[in-house]
Amino acid sequence: MIEWKAVCAVAIGAALGGVARYIVGQVFVQRFGPGFPYGTLFINVTGSFLIGVVAELATSRAFGVTPLLRVFAATGILGGYTTFSTFSLDALVLVGDGAALLAALYAAGSVALGLIAAYAGLVLARIAVR
Repeated sequence: MIEWKAVCAVAIGAALGGVARYIVGQVFVQRFGPGFPYGTLFINVTGSFLIGVVAELATSRAFGVTPLLRVFAATGILGGYTTFSTFSLDALVLVGDGAALLAALYAAGSVALGLIAAYAGLVLARIAVR
């Protein structure tokens, strides 16, 4: 059975996350230019860190993180904020621009930094709840 309260939480969270992604992406393009996707890298690494924090807080139920709040934050906000599809397109654009090595470094770096950030978020949240 579909929980409509959770559906609404995801919808509102995704809207907020999508707006945040757009703003952060624009700030990075204005600051660094359109050549390298610094904004997408930043968004995906910070999103990975934050989902680690949310997951740990939800698991431990620390700070009142309920299952509904976890869905709002993780699936909604962070689902709308992070951007795997943009990451994929950015890598392909770099390849198309003749920067295959840079594309490979970007892809590998994004995955590695995302995993490290998610782990760091879990660890930081575990420390915070103790």
